[in-house]
Amino acid sequence: MPKKTLFVIDAYNLIYRMFYAIPEMTTRSGDPVNAIFGVAKFLRSLAIDNPDAALIVTTDVGKSFRANIYTKYKGTRDRMPDNLRSQIDGVFALFAAADIETLSREWYEADDIIGSIAHQHENNEYQIVIVSSDKDLCQFVRDWHVHIFDAMKQKFLKEKDVIEKFGVPYQQVCDYLAIVGDSSDNIPGIAGFWPKKAVDLLSKYDTLQWIYDHLEELTPKMQEVLIAQKENAFLSQKLASIITDLDVSRLPECPFAPGVSFPAYIALLQQYEFRSLIPQSLLAPQKETPKVETINIDTIGRLEVLKSQIESSTIKQVIISTDAHGKICIGHGSEIYVIDSTLVDCSGFITSLLDSDIELVGYELKWDIKRLYAIQKPLQSWVPEGQGRLF
Repeated sequence: MPKKTLFVIDAYNLIYRMFYAIPEMTTRSGDPVNAIFGVAKFLRSLAIDNPDAALIVTTDVGKSFRANIYTKYKGTRDRMPDNLRSQIDGVFALFAAADIETLSREWYEADDIIGSIAHQHENNEYQIVIVSSDKDLCQFVRDWHVHIFDAMKQKFLKEKDVIEKFGVPYQQVCDYLAIVGDSSDNIPGIAGFWPKKAVDLLSKYDTLQWIYDHLEELTPKMQEVLIAQKENAFLSQKLASIITDLDVSRLPECPFAPGVSFPAYIALLQQYEFRSLIPQSLLAPQKETPKVETINIDTIGRLEVLKSQIESSTIKQVIISTDAHGKICIGHGSEIYVIDSTLVDCSGFITSLLDSDIELVGYELKWDIKRLYAIQKPLQSWVPEGQGRLF
């Protein structure tokens, strides 16, 4: 019987990645929503591709016990940007609206909850998929039981991928990080021991403890460094070790996919103006924009009629636009007129327009007026501002 899939999301890891991956977005009122949009888009994609999967979200709460062990733990991380901080409640509101359970444990991190789920449930009816980019979690990868899913690269990590990433199998990831450290969590490691040295030592001695148990087999220089860095090494091992015995016996069984169509969830998508993420069947019909017809002015008679209409009208504003081919576009009232100055002598019309008290409005009005003068007096040389003459 095939296993059921359970996705386990590291909430803050996903939120941060979406925030930096999605360009800045705001609602019409100016509220930033790019991280919320990224998470909502990810949930929608996950629901479409995995309609029968269950899902649970894990999150940090307060300080972890690791900060008590090592006060500099995660001390190099930048403060959360204000335009991300303002979106955190919005992301968790999405989870709540879709009825997706969020797990947290005081003094523990999301990684500890994920590790406990992976360790305690790897051999039961679930195939567990961890959604996180945290290196520590690679120690739980087991083919056919536990995988890691990279939300950005849309890639599943299996045992061979862990070896390719670190140079060691999943069983040695914790000791590998104890040796090389982890700058993202400010885990010190052993100073001067780079990945290649860690891989060489672990391939020969298997564990950090065994390395220290066989110091006499190493060069005097390596012995000296290892002895001097022993406290850092085992401190780093402790910091990189993930707790696996938290109580996570109750896990969701029902698919999460229906939740992204719940009325409360759709209402949030509407509130954040994520129209592209709302199913077409649930979208309110948009008002049809009336089609605007243009009126071509291609005879002197029609041009005279237009001139009279504008002069006698109570609407004392004309929207104007010109192009380099002699076309003049006039917006007046509810009508749009297109005059082709190559077919009709527009000089009189332009003179009356420029000399009257009618307000001219345009996107590039300065250039439009220069073009009008050029059309009005075609025999005079017209050189755009900032350009020199050829002759």
